[in-house]
Amino acid sequence: MGRVFVIELEGAVYTCKKCHTHLALPSDIISKNGRHEYEFSKLFNTFLAERTVKEIFCVVCSNEIGIYGVTDPNTYWVMRAELHGPEGSDDEV
Repeated sequence: MGRVFVIELEGAVYTCKKCHTHLALPSDIISKNGRHEYEFSKLFNTFLAERTVKEIFCVVCSNEIGIYGVTDPNTYWVMRAELHGPEGSDDEV
């Protein structure tokens, strides 16, 4: 396996709750399903795995953050409990 290069996003970002790696931008949110999961059109610093379901993991700490391809192969469902929201937003924890 090669060396991992992490992308640092600018501005308001969603980060991994465990390691604070930048994962997504608020502008990439398609929908918010209550307070449990967010649907994104694009994610950064993640890798995908197909085991029993199609899972999304943080590339730095390998924390499972969600699933992909549920209704559309180009959408990513991320569990709200695994994200830290942008500073000053309603999602900030």
